Amino acid sequence: MKIKVKYYASFRDMTGKNEEVLEVKDGITVKGIRDHVRGIYEKIAQKEQVLVAVNGTFTQLDEVIKEGDDVAFFPPVSGG
Repeated sequence: MKIKVKYYASFRDMTGKNEEVLEVKDGITVKGIRDHVRGIYEKIAQKEQVLVAVNGTFTQLDEVIKEGDDVAFFPPVSGG
């Protein structure tokens, strides 16, 4: 299945892309897509924390992604 993946903040710089469409297995989970993207982009793989939102909501790692879902990757943020 195909899903749209968007990259924000420093992840946009690491990938050189705002977004892309990835072909993944049916039934892939949030953890699975996170691992898939880490396998493609070494700089993201080096980050201990990678935040993933599905359709605008941060979800559990075991949530199954469906075709047509928008998946967004964010680096951890801090501020004060």
